[in-house]
Amino acid sequence: MTSLTPAARIARTSLRGHKRRFAGTFLAALLGVAFLTGTLVMGDTLRAGFDTMFGTATRGTDAVVRSENAITAPGESQGARQPVAVGLADRIARVPGVAAAVPNIQGAGQLIGEDGDPIGGQGPPTLAGNWIDDPGLNPYRLAEGRAPAATGEVVVNRGAADRGGLGIGDTTTLRTPDPVRVTVVGLATFGGEDGMAQATFTGMTRADAEKYLAPRPGQASSIQVRARPGTGQEELVDALAPVLPAGVEAITGRAAAEEDSEMVSGRFLTLFTTFLLVFSGVALLVATFSIHNTFAIVVAQRTRENALLRALGASRRQVTAATLLEATAVAVVASGAGLAGGIGVAAGLQALFPAIGFPFPEGDLVVGGTSMLLPLAVGVVVCGASALLPAVRAGRTAPLAALRETAVDHAGTSRARTVTGAALGLVALGLALSGVLVAPSVWAAGAGAVLALAAFVVLGPVAASRALRIIGGPLDRTRGVTGTLARRNALRSPRRTAATASALMIGVAVVSLFTVFGASLKATMDRTVSRSFAGDLAISVPAFGAGGSGLSPRLAPALAERPEVATAVGLGRGVAEVNGKGRALTVTDPQALAASFDLGGVQGSMDALGTDGIAVTRAEAGEQRLEVGDRARLAFADGTQDTFTVRAVYGRSELVGDYVLTREAWAPHRARDSDSLVSVTFADGVRPAEGEAAVSEVARRYGDPEVRTRDEYARSSAGGIDMMLTLVYALLALAVVIALLGIANTLTLALHERTRELGLLRAVGQTRAQLRAMVRWESVLVAAFGTVGGLALGGFLGWVLVRASDGASDSTFAFALPPLPLAVVALVGVAAGALAGLRPARRAARLDVLRAIAAE
Repeated sequence: MTSLTPAARIARTSLRGHKRRFAGTFLAALLGVAFLTGTLVMGDTLRAGFDTMFGTATRGTDAVVRSENAITAPGESQGARQPVAVGLADRIARVPGVAAAVPNIQGAGQLIGEDGDPIGGQGPPTLAGNWIDDPGLNPYRLAEGRAPAATGEVVVNRGAADRGGLGIGDTTTLRTPDPVRVTVVGLATFGGEDGMAQATFTGMTRADAEKYLAPRPGQASSIQVRARPGTGQEELVDALAPVLPAGVEAITGRAAAEEDSEMVSGRFLTLFTTFLLVFSGVALLVATFSIHNTFAIVVAQRTRENALLRALGASRRQVTAATLLEATAVAVVASGAGLAGGIGVAAGLQALFPAIGFPFPEGDLVVGGTSMLLPLAVGVVVCGASALLPAVRAGRTAPLAALRETAVDHAGTSRARTVTGAALGLVALGLALSGVLVAPSVWAAGAGAVLALAAFVVLGPVAASRALRIIGGPLDRTRGVTGTLARRNALRSPRRTAATASALMIGVAVVSLFTVFGASLKATMDRTVSRSFAGDLAISVPAFGAGGSGLSPRLAPALAERPEVATAVGLGRGVAEVNGKGRALTVTDPQALAASFDLGGVQGSMDALGTDGIAVTRAEAGEQRLEVGDRARLAFADGTQDTFTVRAVYGRSELVGDYVLTREAWAPHRARDSDSLVSVTFADGVRPAEGEAAVSEVARRYGDPEVRTRDEYARSSAGGIDMMLTLVYALLALAVVIALLGIANTLTLALHERTRELGLLRAVGQTRAQLRAMVRWESVLVAAFGTVGGLALGGFLGWVLVRASDGASDSTFAFALPPLPLAVVALVGVAAGALAGLRPARRAARLDVLRAIAAE
């Protein structure tokens, strides 16, 4: 013990004597570190789980033969490849070192469940393919039943069967996208799991797979190859190269498994973990304000104690070091507890996510060194940085300060603070507006948003002095003396009030930002549908996610034959390189397209595309430097290249896309044929109910996709936004909880500081109920100030984000300010303040009057 430095002994004594003071700091750091740790551990576990699952499932595949080139459109992770000939498998099987070679035919196939609803399709893919009899080359293993042997027989992964209520012997429909009646004869597992995460798989006979999934008979997605014992994967690939035709390559099974794992989990994991890390950052930022405020109050309360230490010979460095050592000790203990809590969070999510349909492979948690060291370091740095300014302030305490009774907070009237905050605010406003109005840039707008947050923090004490007089004004009239005292107590230390409210302000600002942005996205989709979609009914695939099998391309022609229908047009999809750049193509009937969608003004003619013409949006034509009459070189996944003439340039692309081709032009190059949307316009005089009944009758013959009105289609397009907001609100609840801890801790410390004052109030007649009410209303005022500031900041940042996104993209964004959700956010913020004040109020009311008056 004698080896401790004086600063360390001071810190140890302070921590021992005032454990309760640091309870809020400890919890804030613990929660922030736990969330960060849980995110990192969950990401490592997911990544390892997918890698293990794919490695186990494809263990017997030593090589994969496939088309060499892939064309990838922007925003996609998997490129389109040319199929290979099924007959190539026989040639490969004769290569020395090859034990087996089997064609692998894969495509989209969505099963219909027992209740008539499609299984999956809201993100994870719905796959179908030929059932491979060779167990070494088939990633799926039969768990029940048998393999398909006749037309119409299928094997389904067990997870999909459970979700759809299907069992062996059941008959259902498989959308390929054309509906196929199938009978389940077996259930399978993938890598020891009931399926590949939440993806579905339907295994068919090879004849059925060629008929329904391949672009043309005799074509396969790839050839799976198994080597003879003693032949390595690289050796096998080298042996295959001489017999492969031009444009076809062989890769090792290990590389193929890594690609598949990356395709399913890589991009998803990157986005998901980034999403969670952002909220971990928000939680830690909120914790920073709470921790800083705690140490600022503790240092202010220990002014006399620090001054006496200085008078007795302690140096500034020793007093500063003692405060930082206290913060470090709290940080290390809280961060260590946060690491354990984070592992618990990851374990809870691992158990919870499969129950709500989220892909989370089973297996042990993977706890890596980075997942432990990084949160620990972040927790210590956050606590240390939060306590740095209070520690420096403590070291600057003059010895004569021991003679002072109190210190007055002049932050609310500080001219330097006002000038600095105003300057930051002007720079933030200028950056944000330049990123919105001058040169649209999300990055410039984001920099303005960060500076705006800094300006709010700097101006907080100045704003608090004025805002609390306004917000607390009604308390004087409605709550009398109790309300007046609550308002004056909140005004007593503007810096403290602002720092306490800032934690809640950040949480409310982020919630408001996402609420405004979500409402704006909904308004954008609603306006897009209202402006661009001229049909009466829409039949579409899921708007949120990449799953599903699409719609049959024969559905639109069948609908057009009905007398109730004037126009029915389907929008198909293709991929090609346009002048060397991968682009998505819309495959449709251009003449019917112009009658069903508002294209925003057309130069040239949509009717004259033919088999060698193309239509382009005005924005894409400008980027590619194309005009009507110009020629563009299109390279397709089948290896062919054709020259197309630009015969039309149109204005809008929200629903239609940037490039339009006729079905006749796309037919020679198609890999699969399906529609993502069918628009239906009724004939004159047809009542909506009559027309919808006729359309639904036809749709039932093509897999029974959902038929929606224009309003229903707009709402379904925005369905994923509500899911996103629900997740956002759940994650931000942690930040709000940390902010509440900060408010409660600040009130508790402030009440300790005002012990004698509270005793005097009780002595002159204030009741316990009045004292409790005074403390609660003080908490409500602080929370109301933070909530109002958060709503203002969040609303402004939401507007900036929407406008910057509008200018930086081809889509036109609509700004919407949702009054009801924002009102709910405001009520929750104020209610949170009342909740945070309950415990401090109870503690204050329990004070012994005589002891309180005698307190130092």
